[in-house]
Amino acid sequence: MKPASGDASRFPVFYSVIGGITASVGLELFLHPHDMIAGGVTGISRLVSLYTQEHFGLLLFILNLPLMLLYSLSTHKPMLLRALPGLFAFSGSAIILSPFPAVSGHPVVCALGGGICIGLGAGLAARHGGLLDSLGLNQSDDGRPSSLLLTHRKIPLIQIVMLCNGLLLITAGFVLGWEPALYSALSCLAAYETTRLMFTGLTRMVCVVSKDQQTVEEALYRRLRIHSTPVGSPAKIQGKNRGKLAEEKVEQVIVYSVHLLDLQRFKAVIQMADPQAEILYLKRWEV
Repeated sequence: MKPASGDASRFPVFYSVIGGITASVGLELFLHPHDMIAGGVTGISRLVSLYTQEHFGLLLFILNLPLMLLYSLSTHKPMLLRALPGLFAFSGSAIILSPFPAVSGHPVVCALGGGICIGLGAGLAARHGGLLDSLGLNQSDDGRPSSLLLTHRKIPLIQIVMLCNGLLLITAGFVLGWEPALYSALSCLAAYETTRLMFTGLTRMVCVVSKDQQTVEEALYRRLRIHSTPVGSPAKIQGKNRGKLAEEKVEQVIVYSVHLLDLQRFKAVIQMADPQAEILYLKRWEV
């Protein structure tokens, strides 16, 4: 997830440190006692520590530094200095918590609990400009996918992250066994969704393109009691080229803030009011 470098928090270091401690709780008290791993450099550090007898927390810090430096040089952003406090807290608290036993003896509970803790910690740090894992950053500060310049080609960082995590889980299957690897995959999914929830909240920005704007607005207000949200240029809609539509019929583009639990009802009301209407999802930084 992208770090929110422009966050208005007065205490970014404090939140990065709390995020690092929270993530280490998920690792040392939930995942590691059951031979599960997290994604990214955190998981790589765990596998290396099992066979080198070096401490996981120390390897976590050492392996993250060069990748964070590479990313900073490639994107010309001072990300390394912003990430150090959270990374120090993450590594240090992992060392302190490593002797403690698991919170639960049930692997499913630990997989979900560990993933949620890691997601909370990573999301909290990233929202305040920090970073706990150098492979956990897949978007730039302006919301566009980040990329690394390798062999004269820009490779989207999200593709590198997905490839590394896939290979990591397969390696864990051979090394630790396939059952812990499957639980690790469940934990990674829980961590990703928790982090995403911290950035997007419980609402989604939804754009409705309709030829009958008034009917759609009246139907949504009558059924769901929601109003449209003011929006900038409709040309910012992601996924399709709406340049011509924005120039010709700007008034037909409507944006709503919809709660996750109301999304299905929202789409059903739209389809009943105007079967030809299109529904697109916006990112918060595009509004």
